[in-house]
Amino acid sequence: MSVAGFVLYSLDPQALARFYAALLGWPISDQQPDYLQLQHQGMELTLIQVPAAIAARIVLQDPPLPRSDSACKPVFWISDLDQARQRAASAGGRLYEPEREWRFKDARVCDGIDPEGNIFQLRQSLPQ
Repeated sequence: MSVAGFVLYSLDPQALARFYAALLGWPISDQQPDYLQLQHQGMELTLIQVPAAIAARIVLQDPPLPRSDSACKPVFWISDLDQARQRAASAGGRLYEPEREWRFKDARVCDGIDPEGNIFQLRQSLPQ
């Protein structure tokens, strides 16, 4: 059973699921015609197909422009930001450069952009 989750609407849920699976190392746990889910340690990421009428009005740039006007940003804990930066680039997104990282509480933190322009945040625990 999941204890927390995040939903992203996507033009291509399968491609976005592959991106997050590669970035986070989470398995795709459920795949339906209109959504996919990834799950890991009680966290669930659901990627839902944008309705066709809305999708027809959305144009993605290459590379994607950050959707900085969103009020929400998913946050994921990972073991290594440097490796995640490489995985994000290989999977079609990007993690901002190390100069844009910051510390928050006991974590090294950096934002990134997925292949559809959604901004996400990765946090790596700092040694105590």
